Amino acid sequence: MSEAIVQKLYNQLFLFEGKNKKAPYPIHKKLKSDTFGFNDIYEWITKAYSINSNAAILDAGCGVGYGSQYLANFYSCKVKGISISDEEVKTAKAFAKNASISNLVSFQQKSYDNLEPNSFDFILAIESVKHTLNIQKTLKSLKKALKPHGKLVIIDDLLINNNYPSLIDKYAKDWALKVILKKDDFFPDFTIKKDLTPYLNTKNYFKLNINILILTILKPILTIAPIMRGGLYLEQLFKKNMMKYCVIEYRKK
Repeated sequence: MSEAIVQKLYNQLFLFEGKNKKAPYPIHKKLKSDTFGFNDIYEWITKAYSINSNAAILDAGCGVGYGSQYLANFYSCKVKGISISDEEVKTAKAFAKNASISNLVSFQQKSYDNLEPNSFDFILAIESVKHTLNIQKTLKSLKKALKPHGKLVIIDDLLINNNYPSLIDKYAKDWALKVILKKDDFFPDFTIKKDLTPYLNTKNYFKLNINILILTILKPILTIAPIMRGGLYLEQLFKKNMMKYCVIEYRKK
């Protein structure tokens, strides 16, 4: 895998999901708001973390800027969003300009493995670290980018067992993943602040299998099919209790 392959994947996702959107939209998993208690993961973040208006926030894997705008509006602080996708960054800038919030948010096409040291009070990475080419290099870069006493919050999928290796391989191939994140990749520096797995919305096995079959048939003619199928393989991993969706936290001294 390479950054170019990951960039292509996110560009394809954007062209499928967002090319006709008029405003930023969330790209992370949708949780069951009735049991989770929040409409969106960003709403939970604003309740879980107190951040003052002088803080500098990095949204690592910002998509088209939905979360960056949300955090900037809530905390009235400056937020920098980065994405490896040039299409996402271009659109995020346009959305921010249309919302008259360009004074608080900025966007850049950039890898999270090459960040400015000692620059951010709070770094948030939602479902983006999974596409690292080297998890230890990525974590080192993210931690180094924090100011003293800064916080790094990663929300992502963690593999907890390897009972179905062929399913893991299918998921990794469709989503261009070089590594599958595990708890051991983060400890002892990190702590799991919250397990979000109980709030996931997953389809039943019948729907999953039918949709996987359809996407496999469509793969030769539908560019986005493998990426969509990879998402269904991930749902299967959750249903087989092989994955957890977790909030992982690091606090710099």
